[in-house]
Amino acid sequence: MLKTLTSLPRCFGVLAVASLLVLVVPNASAQRADNPPELSEKVQSGIAPLSKLFEEKKWDEALVSIDGLISKVDAVSFDRAFLAGLKAQIYGSKGDYVGAIPPLEDMLKVADQLKLFRFTRVLPVNEQDAVINLASLYLQDAGTPGKTIDQQRALYAKAHMYGKRLVEGKKPTPEAQTMWARILFSEATIDPSKIDMTIMKQAADEADKALHLVVKPREDHYTLYLACLQQLGDNVKSAEMLELMVKLFPNNKNFWPLLFNTYVALQGAGDKTADISAVIALERAQAAGQMVSNKDNFMLAGLYYNIQQYEFAAELLEKGLRNGKIDPDQKNWELLAASYQQMSKDARAIEVFKEAIKLFPKSANLELQVGQILYNTDKHPEAYIHLQAAVSKGLDKPGQTLLLISYLALEMKRLDEALVAAEKALAADPKSKQAQDILKVVKDSIEEREKFKNQK
Repeated sequence: MLKTLTSLPRCFGVLAVASLLVLVVPNASAQRADNPPELSEKVQSGIAPLSKLFEEKKWDEALVSIDGLISKVDAVSFDRAFLAGLKAQIYGSKGDYVGAIPPLEDMLKVADQLKLFRFTRVLPVNEQDAVINLASLYLQDAGTPGKTIDQQRALYAKAHMYGKRLVEGKKPTPEAQTMWARILFSEATIDPSKIDMTIMKQAADEADKALHLVVKPREDHYTLYLACLQQLGDNVKSAEMLELMVKLFPNNKNFWPLLFNTYVALQGAGDKTADISAVIALERAQAAGQMVSNKDNFMLAGLYYNIQQYEFAAELLEKGLRNGKIDPDQKNWELLAASYQQMSKDARAIEVFKEAIKLFPKSANLELQVGQILYNTDKHPEAYIHLQAAVSKGLDKPGQTLLLISYLALEMKRLDEALVAAEKALAADPKSKQAQDILKVVKDSIEEREKFKNQK
């Protein structure tokens, strides 16, 4: 997610006295050529004492002096524009960026009216810096916690106005182009529950333009474009962008998980090539020293299992469960056993389950799975033991298991045990036709047994 601005362009730094003096006295050759405006004598004499206040960083006293001078000049004059710009600089120097907005807008308004920006170095802040600062300030203010959506819309509208000015006319700088894209992104996400996809598409286009304005774009330029693509749900382009980003910024710990998750999302969308891409992305991340947590290691094994590479899955799980790089959770042991089952290695699967039973002695499900494998491989006496253990440890739905126990007991001529299991199966599901049938068979068998005894 993109963060709101936490700093402003460097043009809003502490005002230097030497810079002020340069501004006060316009360049003589420029004056002859373009007739740039000059400050009135009263303003020049009025700001001269400010140098000491600037050196001592007495910003509040400087503001009082500036306000006094502003009250004495015409509302639409070079004096007014200069003093307003100087006032904005002072607010920036004291760190009150929101306070800098009104004087900066005042300077911009007067400068536009008098067309002052056709001259260079006559105002404390040039046009580009003034506009980008205003766009930044409104964007930052809109993102301040506690604002209502309506308040945010109004502030973003201001940022939008200045951002648009940045990119219209002259070829925009990379900073201006990125600012414009960031404003559009913020406008599109005012209501997170209802992203404006039309504006988001525009934001993506503008962010893409910013990437092509410089030979080596900054990391945050790529991040902004990626954020737009993610909001648009364009996982294909997101993956392409992230592939580039992990190459350009290999030490960024956020990009590898994003790339991996993007391929996983493509998996969910039915892109079969994304299965392999997700595996490869995770292995590449681990080779780069990223995504090496126990959870990530298990995820890699799970991916191999999902693409039916059971041998690789088993190898990773065996190694990880024993060296501590995969958490020894029951489900992880179960996946290891399942991997062996998929390879038709039932004996090894049973060994894994039995090892897990020692670690989780209260688990009914582990006993059940061992019993099922043994039953399916015709090892009925052993299956009977584990199925009984599963029931005794508390299966959530024991009905079917009790039926199987009753059947095995009947097969082994253990009629009394078969009767108990059949009665419990019927109690678990009174409507079960199977339970009713096997109970009848068991009772009939017991009756025949008793008759045979009596005949003796």
